[in-house]
Amino acid sequence: MNDLGTPVAASLSLRARLNQWAASPAPWVFFLLLGAAIRLRQYFFASSYWYDEAYLVLAIRERGFAALLGPQPYNLVIPPFFLWAVRGLYQLGGDGELLMRLPAFLAGMTALVLMIPLARRFLAAPWSVWAFALLAVSPHAVAHGCEVRPYTVDLLVAEWILLCVVALTESDGRGRRWAYAGLGAAAILGPWMSFPSVFLLGGASAALLVRVGTRPTLAGWLGWTAFHATVAASGVLLWWASARAMYYPGMIEHWGHKGWGGFPDWHSTFATGRWLLYRPYEVANYANRDLGLLLAPLALVGAIGLAFRGPARAALLAVPFLLAVGAALVGKYPLAHRTTVFLMPCLWLLAAVGLAHLASWMGRHRGKAVVFGVLLAAYAASWTVSGMIQPLSGLDYREAYQFVQNQKETDDAIFAQMAVVYQTYYGKDAAVLKDEDFPKAEHLAGERRLWAVIGATRFDLRRRLEAAGGRVALEHRVGGLVVLLFAPESSTADVKEPLTQSKPFQPAE
Repeated sequence: MNDLGTPVAASLSLRARLNQWAASPAPWVFFLLLGAAIRLRQYFFASSYWYDEAYLVLAIRERGFAALLGPQPYNLVIPPFFLWAVRGLYQLGGDGELLMRLPAFLAGMTALVLMIPLARRFLAAPWSVWAFALLAVSPHAVAHGCEVRPYTVDLLVAEWILLCVVALTESDGRGRRWAYAGLGAAAILGPWMSFPSVFLLGGASAALLVRVGTRPTLAGWLGWTAFHATVAASGVLLWWASARAMYYPGMIEHWGHKGWGGFPDWHSTFATGRWLLYRPYEVANYANRDLGLLLAPLALVGAIGLAFRGPARAALLAVPFLLAVGAALVGKYPLAHRTTVFLMPCLWLLAAVGLAHLASWMGRHRGKAVVFGVLLAAYAASWTVSGMIQPLSGLDYREAYQFVQNQKETDDAIFAQMAVVYQTYYGKDAAVLKDEDFPKAEHLAGERRLWAVIGATRFDLRRRLEAAGGRVALEHRVGGLVVLLFAPESSTADVKEPLTQSKPFQPAE
């Protein structure tokens, strides 16, 4: 054996071991435990509410179950079932962070488990495990499972619909009856639990149409028609009761090309085309941090391969994306960032299928594709190490406001840059100056003691308060925020020592 023989043999042995490991139950167990651990760690960290959560918490405090249908305050666009679930928990136990976040957390944990049968049914090992791994370590799947928002419910309902349709194409007898029952329940309840589930139901319709068209039977056509009638009846009722009121003034501006990018710039053909080309990358990069340039091409390869080998499944995964893009083009559904969570299962499955197709094209070198999958999953999982040590905390409003409460005197004024979070913790009628009251805060800064809680980078607000005559008597930094006490020269400005330690800022995703 020459000098190069030993490392070559060692390399082949390592590749063989990786192939054997990927085909075993070990990676499923590993990623399940890892995904569950990081979700539990993030949930029980119980970070402060942020403004989107605060709006929802204030709404469910103010409204009963019936009032949670129809237009909601604060421009909330939330499915009724999620609002009812949070309202029910509020009545049972108050509005603590852990309790209010429980529906999203349970949905996220259930979605983690449900992805196992979905991926295993959709494609063979070892490729199926990569779809599951990408969900297990998805930063936004973890983050959205620990907030008072319905995005993990979107994820769960999407998996539910996909699994039912896949089961229909494989199961016989009792299994098919369960699949039909599950899909029927999704047709009735899905839109009420998740607004974007209508795109997944459209994918289910297309997949069932392909299947019935290739093997036409009277029972098949009747089932397909009944499915559409059920979806239409549920959708019309939801539209009349609630959804039609969700298009709030300013939605296009908030989500348009000058906002979050969920709608294209319709005034420019070039900008619209660029927006369209960017959508697959947008979905993929939001699903797994910094992997959009890899996952989007893999998903495209998977979609093309499925179109030839399994057109029904290709329609099931691709049509929801096409429908969502169409809805965005006509200004009915913004498609960017957190509104793309429902597409993540489709992306992960298509990327895994794409990896499998690449392996088949590589022939005897297919083991390299397994190695690539291992490296891909390892890179995606690398962020969890820091996440386990220090969970995402965002802006620590709770700690900042508590500091003010411990320090303030009876006649002190308070300005909070995000006053809605202050009201969430201290009541809707709490005496606090809001963003629109900033001119009043400027006036008070030079006359009396004024507490200001602002973003650590909002130097402009600080300078304006100082220019108005305010003198900084105390400065305290915590979780990306700065707490400032402005006191006039004549004030004693007697302040206590800080009762809390400053925390490093960790931006929220």
